[in-house]
Amino acid sequence: MKKLTIILISCTLILSGCWDMREFKEVKLGITAAYDLTDDGVYTNTILIPNVQNSAQGPGQESTQFLTATGSTASEARTNIDRRLSSTYSPAQLDVLLFGDKLARQDIYPYVDAYYRDPRMHLDVVPVVVKGNAEQALKVVPKSEIRPSEYIEGIIESEVETTNTLETSLQAIGSELYEEGEDFALPLLQVGDGGKTVSYEGLALFHGSSYTGKDIPFGHTTLFLLMKRVKGKVARITVKIFDGEKPETNNNTTINIEDYSSKIKTKPDKQNKVRADITMDVTVMIQEYPQDHLSLSKLPEVKKNLEQALTDQAKETIRIIQEANSDVFGIGRSIYGHYPDYWKKLDWEQDFKNIKIEPHIRVNIRSRGIFR
Repeated sequence: MKKLTIILISCTLILSGCWDMREFKEVKLGITAAYDLTDDGVYTNTILIPNVQNSAQGPGQESTQFLTATGSTASEARTNIDRRLSSTYSPAQLDVLLFGDKLARQDIYPYVDAYYRDPRMHLDVVPVVVKGNAEQALKVVPKSEIRPSEYIEGIIESEVETTNTLETSLQAIGSELYEEGEDFALPLLQVGDGGKTVSYEGLALFHGSSYTGKDIPFGHTTLFLLMKRVKGKVARITVKIFDGEKPETNNNTTINIEDYSSKIKTKPDKQNKVRADITMDVTVMIQEYPQDHLSLSKLPEVKKNLEQALTDQAKETIRIIQEANSDVFGIGRSIYGHYPDYWKKLDWEQDFKNIKIEPHIRVNIRSRGIFR
């Protein structure tokens, strides 16, 4: 009898269920949400709710429902959305969170605060900045998409794989939101083709919890991510290595990054000012060389020009970052960790824009193509 009692108590503990369990039939799960700030200073929240009809032949046709509401806080906007649904709206399973650039320039923290406080929210949601109106981007549904609700998420995943954006989430940026000495960048999207498509435009630079209005443009993002020791499945860079060739396309080449290493070293220099050196070695394959005949005798010149072009691009990216006052390399946090007494003497809010950040890039050309 005693043994039976122990077994029953154990089963009760195991099968008691989750404290925060909610039946799917009781809620409407939003997949993507957008926040905007109107010209009148009113906050709007738009959500996309997918509905898939059952089908005997397999996955049914997906339809999408868009709802927009206003409120003085994110929670109030959600409550106002609830008033128009037969079930309670739940953002607990959101995949993507879009911020219009006007709102993002002000402050995104009030809109993500609930995700850090509510244990039912998952922090894997990807925050994204949209040039212009986030609601407009959310409502773009290309006819070619079988699952419209996955369109924007698919764009971000594709750019992560090709090393054009980083794999980020609310959990990943949490420490940067709270701590001094490191900022973050978010994927930047824009509506194009007369409102028919959404395109990836680069990385939006943040300082604290506010968008600076400065961006790392598409075309510079791959090298930036490699400097940060981030690489997707593939990484390609197109740069101009010659001048004056005809036609103009002959001045450029596209390289595949086969292997790389990157190290950021920070320390006070002899003048007692912060200095950061970014040393990167890349092994590349020439993917496109419009001049065609890339002979062995030409390789030293191509290597030298590649190193110069990549270094120039890195310097331009660093200029943008410092102009935005966005410490996305975490230089301040490194100084704080290695030189805490020196850190106390700094005013990082003012000093970061004036420190010296020097890139050093070395290129090794492993292959000129499959026929070389």
